[in-house]
Amino acid sequence: MSSSSNIVHLRQNYQIKIVLNNIKPPIWRRLVVDSRMTMDALHDAIQICMGWDGSHLHQFIDRDGLIYNLQDDVDYMMDFAANTVDESLVLINEVLKKEKDWISYEYDFGDDWEHKIILEKILPHKKGQFPVVCVKGKRACPPEDCGGPRRYQHMLEQLAIPDDQEEYDELLEWVGDGFDAEHFSVKDVNLVLKEIFNSVVFNGKTGLDKELQRIKNEQLSAEERFLEGDMGLSLATNELLDDPELSPEIKELIGSMQEAAGVVGYMDEMIEQSIAAFEKIVSISKDKKVTAIAKQMLNILAAH
Repeated sequence: MSSSSNIVHLRQNYQIKIVLNNIKPPIWRRLVVDSRMTMDALHDAIQICMGWDGSHLHQFIDRDGLIYNLQDDVDYMMDFAANTVDESLVLINEVLKKEKDWISYEYDFGDDWEHKIILEKILPHKKGQFPVVCVKGKRACPPEDCGGPRRYQHMLEQLAIPDDQEEYDELLEWVGDGFDAEHFSVKDVNLVLKEIFNSVVFNGKTGLDKELQRIKNEQLSAEERFLEGDMGLSLATNELLDDPELSPEIKELIGSMQEAAGVVGYMDEMIEQSIAAFEKIVSISKDKKVTAIAKQMLNILAAH
């Protein structure tokens, strides 16, 4: 899936449910988030609402097996570069597009905490609404580095009805007297979410910015191709300029002709590329101001 080919700019609210797999009774959270938030921001929201501390690597995996993660994780990325996307360049609504769509979220590749993120409802966006709100949830997050789902289940069993006093004492010392596997506070989570996302605005331009960069790169490639194709004309005129029998006046005219031909060809190529770029912007942008500017530029280019 290509980010640039699936840009959705309409601001909506997504009601999503995050379920921690392989745990019974289930541990889950329900959030209402801005559909324009980026996947790396969703990662932050998941960490906060679940109760993880962000000390391990993570990744999202869609239904087609495409991986979204942080490109800064260079060592990990080496083996998977061909199948990964920078999560900071992808909006949620490019991945979750309709109700019941889902994506996996994996955290801590040693303990293998797997989450399923389900788009439950698509709701209209309300002016002034906070971009990330937790509306419900059940049960506490497992402690970091407790060994994964099976070891966590064993830990809970030992804390509830210990069959090994020494192990029970060690577990109690490790998790602390205040650990309650059934406790979850929506209020506490929202206080942290408000602190983290207080000044964050998701404007939906990430995908468009990426598309504009791609167009710019294509324009640069077109310029290089043009220069390569122009070599025949350059060689021919260079031969004339090197001809000792031609007068200086003729050589001066040939030099001017060579310059003019290069400028005209380059400008024609760039105008063609610019028209294609602005037509692409008109087709993908849902922003009225961006669309209006692009159409105005198309009219100017057409006049030339």
